[in-house]
Amino acid sequence: MRLDLVRKIEFAIKSHGGKASLKEIYDYVEKSFYQLGLDEYKDWKSQVRKHIHMHSSDCDIYRGERDLFYSVEGKGKGIWGLRQSNN
Repeated sequence: MRLDLVRKIEFAIKSHGGKASLKEIYDYVEKSFYQLGLDEYKDWKSQVRKHIHMHSSDCDIYRGERDLFYSVEGKGKGIWGLRQSNN
């Protein structure tokens, strides 16, 4: 697991007041693109989405650990927030 990427996603959402669009998250994460090793991936944005989904009980691929994110406007809308216990 890319813990640094998950933390960067958390910071991205926090920096936008607790909820952010995927575009806002991508823009924030992109600033640390090389530090996070995202240059290894052909589609780095899919890695961002994957890590959000793996840490959200709103998603089918949730792994059952660290339920950090929730879908603010419902699945498929691309707006993510931090669960209350993480603010």
